[in-house]
Amino acid sequence: MIVSAAGLACGCGPRDTRFEILDYRTGAQTVAYFEEFDECYYQVDPAGNVDLVARRKRLPARRDGDPDKLLVQLLHVRTFFTPIPGHTNVESTMINTTVSYLIVSGETGASFEGGGFVSFSHPPGARRAFSIGPGVLTGWLESSSLSPQRRKGDAPQVFQRASVTGRFRATENQRQVVKLLNDMQRRLGPLPRYEPPPGEQPL
Repeated sequence: MIVSAAGLACGCGPRDTRFEILDYRTGAQTVAYFEEFDECYYQVDPAGNVDLVARRKRLPARRDGDPDKLLVQLLHVRTFFTPIPGHTNVESTMINTTVSYLIVSGETGASFEGGGFVSFSHPPGARRAFSIGPGVLTGWLESSSLSPQRRKGDAPQVFQRASVTGRFRATENQRQVVKLLNDMQRRLGPLPRYEPPPGEQPL
């Protein structure tokens, strides 16, 4: 259950939605992977927050005797603040979004969750100011920091600490966003309750 770097040798051109995953392994050199996603959708809520969902489905490298077992990767980015150049400070060290990277195969799966910084091709001053065309959104996930949060079945612990960065081109499709998120929620369950570190007072 891990993305493959085999695509580096591919001669075909890159897709519009492509993310790089950096695996910060304990006591080892950082390992980089990338994945080009087949689907990418977004929706905007009444408050102007964006939900971005990218999905890739393929057969895993190891099929374990089940040729029909698909490996599904899903990246969910949800903004809670959108900086506007000239009006608010903008830098990639900021956190303006939650990031979830989910990997599911059959009855097993794992999720890696955290925060990050996302920017769009055109800063949103209004609901559709960031779209480059009717129902189209492009931008970059400039930084993120993720850690393991959910695990189902005998899924391996792929990362202990990781980051995801990359570019995206999404089409507006609320129905698909809700459908994909509900499917992952059903297969992996809710996020565990946050437990503050010793000495930290809960909010």
